[in-house]
Amino acid sequence: MNIENIIKQFNYDETLANFLRELYPEFINYLGKDKEPIIYEALLNTPIVLCNNVYTALKKANLLDTDDSSLVSNADLKRASGVYQSTPIVKYNPETNTYYISEIKRLVAINAQDFTSEFSKTTLIHELSHLIKSYYEECTITNDILTIRSGLITIIEKLTVENGHVKKTLISEQSIGLEEGLTSLMEEEIGKKLVNPNFEIHGYGVLNVIAHNLCEKFNLKDIILNAEVLNKKDELITVLDSIMPDAYAKLDDITTKVYELSLKIFAEVYNPEKRKQIKAEFMELIENEYGPLIKSFHDHQNKTL
Repeated sequence: MNIENIIKQFNYDETLANFLRELYPEFINYLGKDKEPIIYEALLNTPIVLCNNVYTALKKANLLDTDDSSLVSNADLKRASGVYQSTPIVKYNPETNTYYISEIKRLVAINAQDFTSEFSKTTLIHELSHLIKSYYEECTITNDILTIRSGLITIIEKLTVENGHVKKTLISEQSIGLEEGLTSLMEEEIGKKLVNPNFEIHGYGVLNVIAHNLCEKFNLKDIILNAEVLNKKDELITVLDSIMPDAYAKLDDITTKVYELSLKIFAEVYNPEKRKQIKAEFMELIENEYGPLIKSFHDHQNKTL
C-alpha cells in the first residue's frame, strides 16, 4: 500500500502529491494501522478535483442528488468550500424483482485553484476524512430500501421503478451533525500537525466541542472511530445508552439541531440581526438540552473512577 500508486492513478500535480505524501501517514496515525487498507482503497478509487464551485463540479460529474429534500441542499453546496460526494448507481432486475448496486461513483471536490493555501489544505483533510469514514460498507440494499452510510450518518431511501428507471426517495437522514463534529475534530487535529499548529475550526465550533468531549473527556475515541470507519455503530450506541437511556438518540437530536443552526448562521452572513437571533437559539439549546445530557455523562464517569 503505497501512496505513490494513488498519486500515479490520478496524475496529481506535485503540490497536491506532496501534501498527500504527508497526509497519508497522518490518517493512519489518527485512525489506526488496522484501518490502512480502507484508507488506501478509498484514496485509490476516488479522484480529487479542484473547482471554482462545488455545485458546478458535482453537476459536471453527474453526481448531484435530484432529491433536494436532503438536509444539505443544493444552495448549501453552492456555498461549500469542499465536498465528498458518492452516488450509488442502482439497477432493477425485473426477472427477480430485485434492486442491486452496479457501481458507486465517488468524487472529492475542493473549491480552490491549488493546494498552497492553509484553507484548501484543511478543507481537503476534512473531505478526505468523510471519504475514508464512508468507504467500507457504504451502500446496502434490503428489498426496496437503500441505506447509505457515511461515518455515523445513516441515509435511508426508498427505491421504486418509474418508466424503466430506478427512483430514490429520501426517507430519513440521521447523525449528520454528530458526524460533522467528529470529522471537524479530525480535521483540526491533523491540520495542527501538517498545516498550522494554531489551526482552529470555526464553522462547526459547537459541534467540534461536543466531539472533543466525547473523544477526549469521556475516552470514547476508539469506539467512535470503529463505529465510523468499520460500521460498528451499534457498539457505540450500546455504550452510550448504558450511561443514560436513549443517550445516543438524544445526542443525535441535539447535534442535528446544532448543525441546522450552523447552516442557518452561515447563510445569514450579511444579516447581523438574524445571526444574533440564531446565536441565542444556540445558547438555549446548549443550556436546556446538551447541558443535562453532558451532566449525566460526567456523573457516570465519576461513579466509575
